[in-house]
This record gives sequence, C-alpha cells and structure tokens, in this order.
Amino acid sequence: MPIQRSAAVVPPARRRRKSYRPPEMLLNLHVLDLMEVSGSQMRAARSLSMHQTTVSRSYWELAEQFRLQPARGPRQVCRWGGSSSLRFLRLASRAHRLEDGRLRLGTDALHQSLLAGLPGVLQVPPCFHPAGDWATLVAQGVLDGALVSSLCHNQELASGELPHWPGVQVLPLGTLPLQLVAHQRWADVWEEQVLLPAAQIMPLLHGELEPCFCNLERASRVWQDPQAWLEQLQQRPVAVPLCPALAPRSWWQEQGLVPVADGLFLQEQLWLLLPQELQAPAAAKATLRVIQRRAFRAVARGAGALLGLEGSLEEGVGAGGGDVATHRKAQ
Repeated sequence: MPIQRSAAVVPPARRRRKSYRPPEMLLNLHVLDLMEVSGSQMRAARSLSMHQTTVSRSYWELAEQFRLQPARGPRQVCRWGGSSSLRFLRLASRAHRLEDGRLRLGTDALHQSLLAGLPGVLQVPPCFHPAGDWATLVAQGVLDGALVSSLCHNQELASGELPHWPGVQVLPLGTLPLQLVAHQRWADVWEEQVLLPAAQIMPLLHGELEPCFCNLERASRVWQDPQAWLEQLQQRPVAVPLCPALAPRSWWQEQGLVPVADGLFLQEQLWLLLPQELQAPAAAKATLRVIQRRAFRAVARGAGALLGLEGSLEEGVGAGGGDVATHRKAQ
C-alpha cells in the first residue's frame, strides 16, 4: 500500500505541464464530483485546498440551480443528487478535460501507486468503493476511468469472465498476488487480527478471509489514504492485505512491513473501467497505455514479488484460476 512510488518506479516527467483548472462555469461541478468520489465534504475540501464551508457553499449553489436533493438512508454513490441535465454537464466537463489531454481517474489506497506521477492523470483522493459504485461514477461522467479490484465485486466470476455494467467497458489488466502484512515490531505478538474495508466494499475478500480468521476488524470510513493504513500498522498488532508487486521490495522493507499468516496467499483480478464510448485524444490514449504497462509489469513480477520469499516462487502461488485464489500450505 505505497504512499508514493520511489524515484526508481516513477519516471520524471519529460516536460512540466501546467496544472489543469476547470472553466469557471464548471468549478462548482468539479467540487461536487470530488465530493462524490471521496465520500465527504471534508475530504473533498482537503484535496481542493479549500475550507469546508467553501465546499458546502459551492455544492448548495449547484444544488439550487439543478434542484439536487441529497440521498437519505444508507450511504451510496452519487449520494449528493443527480439529474439528466447534470449528467450532460458532466459529459461536457469530461470533454474539456480530454481536450486538454487529461483524464480524471480514481482508485483505492491499495492501487493508487499505479496512477502516481503521471502528468496526464488528474488524481482524486483514493477511496474504497464497491465495484458497481466505481462503474456508476464512470458511467455518470464523474470519473473518466477507475482501477478496480475484483475483490470489490459482489460475486465471483468464472475464469476469464468480466463484469458488465451499462455504459462502461472493462479492460482486464491481469492477476496480482496479495499478502497479509504487519509491522515488524508487532509480528511476534500478532494474534490474527486483520484490518479490512467493510464487507459491502470488498465482499469477496471478506469471503476468503472469514473462514481463516475470526478477528476481522472493519476499518474506519475515514481511513482512505495509504498513510492512514500505514499508521495503523505502526500503532498496533494488526495485519492488512496489500500487493507487494506495486512497489520495489526495498520500499516495503523501509516501511518495516513483513508478511504474516504464512501459507495464506490471495489473488485479485485488476480491471480498468472506462466509458463505453470514450473518444480519447492521442495524449489521453498515451496515458492509458502507460497505466496498462505499469499494471502488466506488476503482474509479470507475480509471486516473485511476495515479501519473505526472497524472490523465489513457491508452488501454487501466482497460478491462474478464478478471481480470487487462496492456498493453504500443509501444516
């Protein structure tokens, strides 16, 4: 769960690009979109370097103009209200970003490093969402794309099968192995407590771990950034799932992270969700190719990237078959 990619992982931009700023008429919409992705006014304000009252005022101005009503009841995606006219406005905003060669892409803390350092990516705050919610954010024009784990899907799919959502195309990026890790200061006293996003966010991950561990702790909704998860690992004896292939082994070692639950290995399918009719200019297509190459390189590292294996492959680790595979060594 890298906070940032090392210099060896992120190539320097060949030329500095001016930061993207939406047209004045779209600024309130930009604020609303970040609220939808991040899930709260506070996180949106932080990412925009605004005061929360400014974000709130911006939203209510837009809500009055488009007659938006915040959703009541359980938390849901696009909870701040929507309309046909607002969706068309979002599509216009997307067109403006694409004309500037930018893509607004989202993902969670586990995969954020795949987007880090790319000048063509307008990153939004990382956030954990169910796969279907990510698809909605893309279909509604809030995002131009999203990197999504199969562990966030609500059901297992047959090998090679992809999910289907209206208005969204799903590009498979390959299979990545995951591990449970803890901070080395707590590894010897770890009592199989695992910290995870809520079951409704990562249902397949919970389904794989519940038979193995009786102490699964639901993470706080405010723990969305990689830094928050690393702080939890440093403060107490808990383990979290991560994908070691997304950063150099030395980076994990510098964070003091070591594998636990020896013999338990998980896999995820990584998907790139894009609008069905995306008309991407050359610059945006180039950015998408870079993201795909990063993912393919991580997939190629496979089980050799797992911590504690010293680069060696163990039988059964990294093998294909299904969205999620769990292997227990014989005791």
